[in-house]
Amino acid sequence: MKKKLRTAICAVTLTMSLTACSMGEMLGYSSNWVDSDLIGSVPADEEFSVKDDFAAAVNQAWKNEMGDTFRGTFQDVDDAVTANKKRIVTDESIEGETAECLRTYYALASNWDDRNADKVEPLRPYIEDIESISSMDEMYDFIANPVRNPLFLGPITTNSNYVMHTEVYKDNYTLFFTMPDLTLGGIQGNDTYFNLDSKDGLEAYIKGCDKSKYILEQLGYSEEEAEKEFEGCVAWEKKLASHDELATVEKMDDITYPRDEVIEMAGKFPMEKILEGWGLNDAPYIAIDPSYAESLNSLCKKSNLDDIKSFMIVNYCLKSSAYLDRDIYDQMVELQKSKVEEEKDYGKTDEDLENNLMFNKYIGGTSMVGAMNQVYVENCFDESTIDELNTITQDLLDGFEDIFSEEEWLSDEGKKACIEKLKAIKIHIAVQDFDTVDYGTLDLKSHEEGGNFLEAYFAAQRFEMDHIGWLSAQDYDRDYWDPLNQQLSTTITNAMYSAQTNGIYIFAGILEAPVYSKDMTYEEKLGGLFAVVGHEITHGFDKNGSQYDKEGFNNPILSEDDQKAFNDKDKLVGGYYTLQTPFSGAGMILGQIVSAEATADMGGIRATLHLAEKESDFDYDLYFRTYATIWRINVDIDSEKDSIASDEHPLAFYRVNIGLQQFDEFYETYGITEGDGMYLAPKSRIKVW
Repeated sequence: MKKKLRTAICAVTLTMSLTACSMGEMLGYSSNWVDSDLIGSVPADEEFSVKDDFAAAVNQAWKNEMGDTFRGTFQDVDDAVTANKKRIVTDESIEGETAECLRTYYALASNWDDRNADKVEPLRPYIEDIESISSMDEMYDFIANPVRNPLFLGPITTNSNYVMHTEVYKDNYTLFFTMPDLTLGGIQGNDTYFNLDSKDGLEAYIKGCDKSKYILEQLGYSEEEAEKEFEGCVAWEKKLASHDELATVEKMDDITYPRDEVIEMAGKFPMEKILEGWGLNDAPYIAIDPSYAESLNSLCKKSNLDDIKSFMIVNYCLKSSAYLDRDIYDQMVELQKSKVEEEKDYGKTDEDLENNLMFNKYIGGTSMVGAMNQVYVENCFDESTIDELNTITQDLLDGFEDIFSEEEWLSDEGKKACIEKLKAIKIHIAVQDFDTVDYGTLDLKSHEEGGNFLEAYFAAQRFEMDHIGWLSAQDYDRDYWDPLNQQLSTTITNAMYSAQTNGIYIFAGILEAPVYSKDMTYEEKLGGLFAVVGHEITHGFDKNGSQYDKEGFNNPILSEDDQKAFNDKDKLVGGYYTLQTPFSGAGMILGQIVSAEATADMGGIRATLHLAEKESDFDYDLYFRTYATIWRINVDIDSEKDSIASDEHPLAFYRVNIGLQQFDEFYETYGITEGDGMYLAPKSRIKVW
């Protein structure tokens, strides 16, 4: 998308030097780099040297080619993945039940004419069903029936990401139950219910009320009736929110019980009936906060019935709103906007927004993610690359063994613990366990056959719960890669380390140039994809990852002394970043927020350079330039300020310049010496590994 630069941006980016000079100069931390992430910051008529500002010098030509377009390497990769997705959801030559199911679902989602013709009517029978409930027994019947309650709404909830593993019952999966998402919850959490007179509380209440009123009025409710339903919903949700101190995933070992104990714990609340109705009766173990389980009967009582009905009605309206007609969808987006803060413009075109809606929400945010993953891998992933991807990843893991062995700040016991965990890491390349899901059982009707998109979404919700029921009854398998796990979707443009499985995942969605292609040189592959993979592996041994052992259990692997030594190194990383000033008015970088990701960046560079050492005639210049290329980005000042304020990753040009200036090979390649802008005295270098 082409955007005209705002006057303020021009004034800042084109006339300022954008230097980073600070107290850091007195401590040996000096830099005079431009913030080369910014639009207009690297003009073609200025000379940038790789010795002084590597990120700016390498990416200068690309930056000027981009002009005022919001762009970045990973956006290019993501766009290529999106193009593949758009092709496979419409290509009728792709055979198979999964592909056919995916096409039918996408056709229902993307045909706004049909959705507009249906308006709010697909939702009406569900609302009328809830309205007809006249007793708690009838409410329990409704909650336990997936045909009537396809959103599985009630005082407890679960999903595919909540099928987990505990040390208490190592051989089985554990099904984690928690309270449902609440209407006024969000960034502020459920405390909002007890601070409705605060600015955030009031805004959340107004947004929720306005959105639910809009849909209810489309269904024929008067304004007064709609407001009453919302008030009843909030009243019951406040009772749920009083139990906000629910145990977290990290405490699962302490809150996991055999199924029968949970049923007994819930007392007169019909836990068994709901488990059976949802197809979860064979789940041997359930994690739930015991005080919450014991309170379910008092929460779900006759005196609360009207409020519970309001909760169900309002939440069916809000959770269904994105799957109805365009007017409702657009109105929900509009009503969600802040009344006190200006909406930020991230340079997204209408096509970008529509693609995000279709592929990230409608498909990626539902059980249809598994269908997309399977069809994508079968049609857009080159399986001939698996051997190379696996081999180089294993080489990285072997290299980390050398790195840990040589690390001076680690004790012998710490080295042994890290290497033991390292050797247990499982490698997962692109292909998930697709044989465990059968989309042929998901019977979707096209619009011509009498179907509609809301019903297709509801069918996908039932399909997910069927899968949860199957998976929760299986013996635990750390190798298993669930196609329905949205957090580990293989079409994401990323790689990832999971502490809970001690596994490294390389998703099909990142395997696009310029990050990776099989035709790249070895240097380009190391500087691109495998620097990212090395980054992710490093997370297994940082201040968070080291809290989990080789089996993925929450058992710290380092002694207190080793952990203190790591924390001291981590503070140096954070301190260095805190001293940086990317441009005047940028605000302070909170180094401790970005230190984990910055350390992982350096770990990825260290691991790939370790592999480079083993190669004769390795082209270090190509390697370093490739690394700078994958982090290139073109954004405006507002976006950069947002990143500084909220992103746990360092700014992109710092990932390049600060990351590379830690390593001798970088200095040797370009002849960098004291006085050059990229020079950092050896005593001031901050890499952890």
